[in-house]
Amino acid sequence: MGSLYPFTWQAMRISGWSFLWARWPGAITRTDILTNVFAYFPLGIFLANSLFRHRLTLTRWLGVCIAAGLLSAGFECAQLYVPHRVSSNVDIVFNTLGAAIGAACAPLFSRHSHFMAGFIAYRRFWFQPGWLTHSGLILLGLWILSQISLQAPALVAGELHTSFTPFWEAASIRQFQPDLTLIFMLDIACLGLFGTILMRPNRRRPSAVLGLMLLAILFKFLAAALLIKLPLLARLLSLETMLGLTLGVAAAWIAARWDTGHALFQAAAGALCLLILIKLFHGVSFVTPTGHAPDLAIQPELLLNITGLAFLVAEAWPYLALGCLLALWDRNN
Repeated sequence: MGSLYPFTWQAMRISGWSFLWARWPGAITRTDILTNVFAYFPLGIFLANSLFRHRLTLTRWLGVCIAAGLLSAGFECAQLYVPHRVSSNVDIVFNTLGAAIGAACAPLFSRHSHFMAGFIAYRRFWFQPGWLTHSGLILLGLWILSQISLQAPALVAGELHTSFTPFWEAASIRQFQPDLTLIFMLDIACLGLFGTILMRPNRRRPSAVLGLMLLAILFKFLAAALLIKLPLLARLLSLETMLGLTLGVAAAWIAARWDTGHALFQAAAGALCLLILIKLFHGVSFVTPTGHAPDLAIQPELLLNITGLAFLVAEAWPYLALGCLLALWDRNN
């Protein structure tokens, strides 16, 4: 979807197919490279495991690479007819590289691999059985996707350049934003409480919850490090982010430690409802990678690229998690 948005068409540009053999640009951003690689990584896994279930040989791996390269080239050629899009041979190369890496990793994700067997055993050991728990774990994965959104509470927020300053700068105290702190806190607390409820009751140890929270925060910082300019990483150590994340981890840890009866469900439902209300009143708008806040009523197609989809997931996640939580609560009664 993101390759061809905004799905409006024009006559082929004068340059035509010359982009296929054009020289590479002098500067290629890290974000473009990672986006193109990660976009085709799952495709490589899917093609390899769907077409060659039993054994992936070098010839078959090359076949997956060629198929992914042709698909990417087809999308790039189609972009010649899409206004305001730039066809690039760089995208073809890194899309193919992503599929190649995915195909090479495909044996790890096959049904009979030791990796998948260990993953399934881990899931059965720590988490409750049933399709509701499966849905909840999928929601945890969607939360990870939402972290590449350019909006709060993701740490790669579009306002990172101007609204956040490192805690050691005096200006950060004068510019302190309690509403964003609350969003960061509730985001992490909801994640921890929701993940704890998915766990088996006899596995809900505070240390396990603390490990889950620290892993989530590590992923937040890793996503920011990969997707933004490195000099801006110091802004992640602002009072808003540090205080919000610390309070969120503490709240989830305390709730797991003092879990009695339905108190954990009530705490998680209350935190999710509060997060929804705060986000509604805070009014975080969609921001493009260039810092522009478009009118989505006029340009809804902007939500069809990767950051737009991440924004939609970030906005929908509290509602989906609350629905799953209520279903789990009803099942346990």
